[in-house]
Order: sequence, then structure tokens, then C-alpha cells
Amino acid sequence: MDERLHATVLALLREGGPGAVTMDRVAATSGVAKTSIYRRHRDRGQLLTAVLSTAIGLPDVPEEGDVRDKIRFALEQAWHQMGDVLGPGGLAAIVGNGDPEFTGLFRAALQPYVDLLVERIRADVEAGLLREGLDADGVVSLMVGAYLGELVRHGEVAPEWMDRALELLWVLMAPG
Repeated sequence: MDERLHATVLALLREGGPGAVTMDRVAATSGVAKTSIYRRHRDRGQLLTAVLSTAIGLPDVPEEGDVRDKIRFALEQAWHQMGDVLGPGGLAAIVGNGDPEFTGLFRAALQPYVDLLVERIRADVEAGLLREGLDADGVVSLMVGAYLGELVRHGEVAPEWMDRALELLWVLMAPG
């Protein structure tokens, strides 16, 4: 049942943004009784938090291997969150802050992911695998910004943009 709820919430979010995610609509779309939903989640906010936390997870960047491969993997995960977890509806709500409660829930669910990713970039800087003095927090923002910038400019993010963005980031990140 939880899988069905999560899939329904994400589908509603991607299509219509957080405003489309109401307890009534989740129940009607998923086929799960509202009473069953409320037994698991006291309100919409708790349901969204559970779904977003599960969908975002923590970055699974390998500890070993080529640093460029790790960066590409992290970039893929960050873009997956925007394209597949949030989708057009969720992204529009975040960028426009159209639903401040949802924006806060999303940022809170994203924070552990961001923190771990920043830590891993810092560890690679300390290991000499990335440029000394690299702003790890800034790099994570650039990863997100590369996706959003391409989406704004072209209305979609083409698959080859990942490699182009990685090349641009690598120029900034490569060790001296």
C-alpha cells in the first residue's frame, strides 16, 4: 500500500504540483481509503515528507573510483530529483515558491542529501582529487543550476547536456 501511495503522490506532484496532492485526490487516485492513509500519515505534510524523503534518499556516490565518475553520478542523482521526483509541477512550485509549506518540506527532505554530497566533495578536495579551496556548497548549487538553466532556455534537458555540463564543471573542479 505504501508503494501505491508514494507512486500516486509523485505522479500528482509531477503533473500538477503540490496543490494537486490533496488527501482526497490521493485516496481517489490510489484506491486507498482515506482512513488508511490517515492511519499512516496524520496530514498532507507528513505524507509529502515521507514520500519526498524516500524518493530523494541519500546520494549513493561510490567512495572508490575515478573522481569524474563520482561527480557524474552525483550530477545524475541531482538531476533525477528535479526531473523525475519533482517533475514540471513540483519544480514550478519550488522555483516560484507557490506553496511555501511544500517548498519547506522539499528543502528539509533534500538537506541530508545535500549535506552528504557536500561532505563527499570536501573529502575529495582534501584527498587532492579536486581543486584546492573548491567551494563544495557552490558546486552543488551549480549542479542544480545547470539543469534549471537548460530547462528555462530550451524547455527540456536533453540527455547530452549531462556530459556538456560535466565538462564545464570539471574545468572548475579539476585539481591544479
